[in-house]
Amino acid sequence: MTSRERTLAALTGQPYDRIPVNLLMSDYAARVIGVTVGEYQQSARLMARGQIAAWQRYGMDLVNTGPGLTGIAEAMGSRLTFTDNTAHVAEYAIKEPGELERMRVPDPERDGRLPLFLEAAGIVLREIGDQVPVSLTTSAPFTVACNLRGTEFFLRDLRKNPEFVHRLLRLVTESVIAFSRAAIGVGVRIGLAEPTASGTLISPKLFREFALPYLKEVVTTVGSLAGTNPSLHICGNTARIWEDMADTGASVLSLDDEVDLAEARSAVGERVALLGNIRPTSVMVLGTTEDVRANVRECLAKGAGNPKGFILGMGCALPINTPPENIHALMAAAREYGRWPIDMQKLAVA
Repeated sequence: MTSRERTLAALTGQPYDRIPVNLLMSDYAARVIGVTVGEYQQSARLMARGQIAAWQRYGMDLVNTGPGLTGIAEAMGSRLTFTDNTAHVAEYAIKEPGELERMRVPDPERDGRLPLFLEAAGIVLREIGDQVPVSLTTSAPFTVACNLRGTEFFLRDLRKNPEFVHRLLRLVTESVIAFSRAAIGVGVRIGLAEPTASGTLISPKLFREFALPYLKEVVTTVGSLAGTNPSLHICGNTARIWEDMADTGASVLSLDDEVDLAEARSAVGERVALLGNIRPTSVMVLGTTEDVRANVRECLAKGAGNPKGFILGMGCALPINTPPENIHALMAAAREYGRWPIDMQKLAVA
């Protein structure tokens, strides 16, 4: 089966050859083609070449070209720094709440590096889009706001200046939708990442007031434009907001390795597909190939029977210093243990 056929089958309850695998590979692709992350992140040609080369080498079942957690915030005025690692915000666009008044929804065709991500996605789609799903993953509203204001200040604003927070979230929601509309126009899927809305950082009450309504709006709008709802990844311990995450209408919930897949399956598996949750650091970076194989068996044992479907994947983005042999081990284990129908006894995990 192609990756497109395999993923669709797994999410619709149909037979498939093996479990689909999403490596959440972004900047790791720079390593595959031997360029720095800074070079990769500032060239549509290199982003496309890196993702295609990574897919050809490892055979994962989703290709993604960004813009990641910082792309929209950069297009709205935050300044990034590019080291040979994931780009991060060096200067936030909103130092004082009054500066919000001068901001506007960015043009995806002109502002920041958003045109590069769209161009890269188009290249990938033309070259391998008939075989593998192609997506653009962007930060969702709460995280865009953090990358405009600074997480520490924004979290303080939740309590001290909620009216400003809602105005900022309204602007960034429109910005995420504008970029999503452009990406859908190219012909790719949308993934949403909302790491700073994690239960590790904010309470369920604050999530429901400041994150959930805007997530719902984005998911609904993307679904109406694309015909399929986006996936949603939230880092950290999300156990207390699993029901809320499912309430967004997301097509797939991507779960951090900090949570238990079996518990998530029990809580929301009747409502939504799940993705996860191989340990990125302790297993993929620091572990042996046997550690990887054991973690694959564990995740399959806990998630493979999810009523709405399951995709084997990372608990968070694949670290750029992951040994290649561990990625090959993950894919080999998925082919061995994830064949349809999955033999749960073969997994040997309680």
